[in-house]
Formats: sequence, C-alpha cells, structure tokens
Amino acid sequence: MNQRLALSVVAASSCGLLFGYDIGAISSATLGLRAQFMLSPFALGVAMSSALFGTILGSISAGFIADSIDRRKTLFLSAFLYCLASFGTAFASSFIQFAAFRFGCGVAIGLISVASPLYLAEIAPSHWRGRVVGSFQLNVSVGVVLAFGLGFAFSNHFALGVAWRWSFVAGAVFALLCGTILWRASQSPRWLALKGRPAEVGTTLKALGSADPDADCARLAASLEEFRASQYSTLFSRQYARPILLAASIAIFNQLTGVNVLLYYILDVFSELGSGRLNGRRDAFLMAAFSLLVTTIAVGIIDKVGRKPLLLTGSAGMGACLLALPAIRYMGWPAESVVVILMCYNVFFGFSQGAVVWVYLSELFPLPVRARGQSFGSSVHWVANAIIIGSFPAIARSLGGKAFAGLAAMMVIQFFVILFVYPETKRASLESLASRIGN
Repeated sequence: MNQRLALSVVAASSCGLLFGYDIGAISSATLGLRAQFMLSPFALGVAMSSALFGTILGSISAGFIADSIDRRKTLFLSAFLYCLASFGTAFASSFIQFAAFRFGCGVAIGLISVASPLYLAEIAPSHWRGRVVGSFQLNVSVGVVLAFGLGFAFSNHFALGVAWRWSFVAGAVFALLCGTILWRASQSPRWLALKGRPAEVGTTLKALGSADPDADCARLAASLEEFRASQYSTLFSRQYARPILLAASIAIFNQLTGVNVLLYYILDVFSELGSGRLNGRRDAFLMAAFSLLVTTIAVGIIDKVGRKPLLLTGSAGMGACLLALPAIRYMGWPAESVVVILMCYNVFFGFSQGAVVWVYLSELFPLPVRARGQSFGSSVHWVANAIIIGSFPAIARSLGGKAFAGLAAMMVIQFFVILFVYPETKRASLESLASRIGN
C-alpha cells in the first residue's frame, strides 16, 4: 500500500470514527438527558431515535450526492455538517432544540454510512478490499471507545447535567479533524470512469498504486459497457433484484442482532441489574474496548476467511448470548454476569456483522448504480435502527426479557438465510462481482 492510498484510506475511514462516536456519545448521555429534560420512557425513545431519523434522510440522499459531487466531497460535507450539528446539540437549551440538532447529526452520519464504505471499496485493490472497507468499521469501534471513555471522564469531573454536553463538543472537534484530512485524499477512479473522464482514471489508479493501470482501466470500461443500457435507469429494475434483496436483508439482520439496542441503552441495563452509574460507565468503556480488539482481528482475517463463515459464526454465537440475557433475572444470576455475557456477545458481533456488513453492502451493485444501491442498503439499515431504538423502551417495559428472546429467534433465521442464499465475495474484483451477483 503506497502513501497516497494509505492517506486516502485513513481519511475516509476516519469518518467512521464520527459514526461510532455519535453512538457512544448519545448512549453515555442517557442519564444526563433524562435528568436534564425530565424525560418519560416515550420521550427518551424520541431523544435516542431523533438522530436516527436524520440518518434515513442522509442515507437516502447520499447516493445522488455521491454520484453528483464525488465520494470524497460528500464525506467532507458530512464532516462539516456533523461539526455544526454537534455543537448545536451541546448547547441545546430545550428538548426540542436537542432533538432538532440531533436530527442534523443523523443526516451527517447517514451520508457517511454510504459514502465512506463506497469510496473505500472503489479505491481498494481486490485482495485488500475486505480490510480496507473493514477499516471503516474499525474506526466505528474506535469512536465508540472514545465516546464511552470521554463520557466516563466527564462524568467524574462535571455535574450530570453538564457532562453530556462536553461529549458532544468533543464530537465536533473530531469532525473538524476528519474534514481537514479529507482534503488530501484522492478521488475515486471508478467515479471518474462513471463521469467519462478516462485520462484522469489512469492517472488516479497509478497514484493509488495500481500494478497495471491500463488493464484496470480496460476492466472498468468493459463493466460500464456491460451495464450501459441501465446506467440512467432506476435502481429498482428486475436486473438488480438479487443485489437489492441481499442488501436489504443484511441491513435488517444487522439491526435484529440487537447491537444498537445494547449500545444505546447499556447504562439502563447496568442500572437495572444493580450497577452504579460510574461502574456502568466503566463497564461500558471496557466492553467497547474489547469489541474494538475483536473487530481489529476480524478485519485482519476477513479477506482470508471470507464473509460467509464470519457471518454464520456470529449468528450462532449472538443468538446464544441473547437467550442468556433474560436468564440473569429469571435464574437469579449475579448482576456481574451481564458483563460476561455482553463481552461474549461483542466477540461474536465484532467477528461477524461488525466487520462484514459495510464491506458486503459495498460489493453488491455494479458501478452505474453502486452509489444508489449502497444508499438503499444503508437507508434500510437506518430505518430498521430507528424503529427498533425508538420503540425498545416501551417494548422492554411490556415484554421484559422476552424482547431479547425474540432477537435470538431472528439470529436463527439469519443463520439459514446466510447459509443458503448469500454468495461469497472475497478477493473478487467489483466488476466480476457485479456480473456474478446480477446474473
């Protein structure tokens, strides 16, 4: 990996840090928000999901923006928007203001969730694509660790009603740093090919370290020729039915793992089981750090092991852990056992959906509709996320531990769908995958 490619990978994947930081920051803020604005369970669900509805708007529009102004500029726009919205969130004086600025944060995250994996997949060599796109998820995990760590530190030095505000100020600073690095990243050679700029395609491929830029240019041209009739047609046409179904299913399955429920409401889980506020924050930080370690290992092996084996292993393991969570109360296990179970859960998630989902979404669609396809898959992901996060406080109060048993059942379904339906995509070029998945 040459210097130009490494810089571009670092610049784009660092946007994943904003994605992860946002999740960890709002999770760390739950106790402060509840006290600050006197939130009911329903209002807490609105507070937690307001950004998620913004991500739906951001992810829906991201495909069109990324095709129009290129992937790199889309990421820069996202970082700038997140910086402004995060500052607004930090200084919100009412619940309405808080929800409005959180919506803006969500729009930025929605754009990032499409543009960053898309850009990384389009600049990566085929044999490194899993690791390169996986670096986005790695930075998501880094962001969660940073947010929980800073949340723990702020809670020790500031009052409950102030600590959560500092978490969002820090998020704005991280966004400024990401935007600064992005200015030096390369354009996507595949976006240049899509826009009919072949001379720049060869130059960019060479700068990114292509061993044979002329051959790569020829493959890009051949792929565009194969799909030229549909270049300006709708994404939702019959020839894209299979990649659409694959994208929708992996996005929904990712949310049905329950990972974001456990991230967003983890302090409530600890509190319910008798853990004090600071212990809960400490345990959340330790679990996020452990998840980062596991995700790092998974990203390192994803191109060797493949996508399907990781997904299958994770489905089985997460299902068992989700079934074990209700047993803590029903079997009278000690409260500390929740930490052990969630550690195991994070291992299985980090090795499977955590490392694979954004990689897989970036590999399914041919170049003429890739940005719109990635946008569709990400939109499904965020719609499912918003519904689950927004409704979970009320569902948990009504069903208790049965809610986790329902998520465990979804993991059984996921296992068999992946086993019999999902194709393996490791080490194949994006152009060959487009032909294989589309036929």
